[in-house]
Amino acid sequence: MTQEQINIADMQCWLFRLAQQKWNISADYCNKLFEKYDLLGYISDCYDILHLSSYQHALQDLEEILKSKGVKIP
Repeated sequence: MTQEQINIADMQCWLFRLAQQKWNISADYCNKLFEKYDLLGYISDCYDILHLSSYQHALQDLEEILKSKGVKIP
């Protein structure tokens, strides 16, 4: 595993946990959202841009993706 892959996985883990806390949802439901809308793929694909801002900003991007798909964020 390269250093960049480790960094991407780290960001994915942090954003998953932050989403779970902010949205006050279970890990199971959070996982379903991340899988259904390929949020981990988005984080991986956009890592070069996302890592330049805060995790809070990256989480806002995930929220916008979900809202555009009609998902109501608690």
